[in-house]
Amino acid sequence: MKLRGVVLVVVTAALAAGCGGSSSPRLTKAQYEAKIQADGKAVQDAVNKISSGFSAIKSIAKEVAIAEVEAKKAADDLGAANPPKEVAADNDKLVIAMRTIDVQLVKLAKAAKAGDAVAAQQAVNGLQLSPEIKAGQAAIDDMKTKGYKVGVLGK
Repeated sequence: MKLRGVVLVVVTAALAAGCGGSSSPRLTKAQYEAKIQADGKAVQDAVNKISSGFSAIKSIAKEVAIAEVEAKKAADDLGAANPPKEVAADNDKLVIAMRTIDVQLVKLAKAAKAGDAVAAQQAVNGLQLSPEIKAGQAAIDDMKTKGYKVGVLGK
């Protein structure tokens, strides 16, 4: 099963920024880039651990749960950000994508813990086929077009 690779690609691609609903001052471009890059790296590092020691579906349950926590932290952190105006709409799409990733990783962690390969595949399919995650990727691409350095999210 290419579970780790699919999770890594989907999570990394959809990860990024916040909803812009914050009452805090608007971030500068450099501050926003730093936030996206740091949160993206934290989630990528957690997702990369999924493959270490992968021998059976149950063996990844702990790592998937850790990746889910990191995805939720990133979504919460970036969701509280007040991004530059030019990427606010992109930001909104990315937060929705992050929340979708979180939901699917919760499902994947439960399936892995139970050793349920069918449920695990359904969670992976949810990651691969999600319109919200695809919209998040398009938002990342749009940010890159606008000259934003999004780090691992843009790969």
